[in-house]
Amino acid sequence: MPKAHIRDGELTIPLSDEIRVKLGLQDGDELEAHVFPGSLVLRSASANARERPWERICAITDQVLPAPEQAVRPIEQVEEEIVGYVKETRRALRAARRHG
Repeated sequence: MPKAHIRDGELTIPLSDEIRVKLGLQDGDELEAHVFPGSLVLRSASANARERPWERICAITDQVLPAPEQAVRPIEQVEEEIVGYVKETRRALRAARRHG
């Protein structure tokens, strides 16, 4: 695990080629810092690095087609169902946080 070094207010984190490939980072990419209690999360801030995963997701979802019985459903009904799933998931996550 690489160790970060702080000198004169500058943070330096050496990254191996393996880590850069896994994160999709290239020379010149920028990172955003997000601070949480007891931790620091770095996320790619460059447009290129954010766009690459999005392109992969779009390529995959473009291949997904509805089943014939799904294709005839009104879009409003599908949207309501999706909203219901999202609300249900959020409720479950909140409950898990309260009890976990």
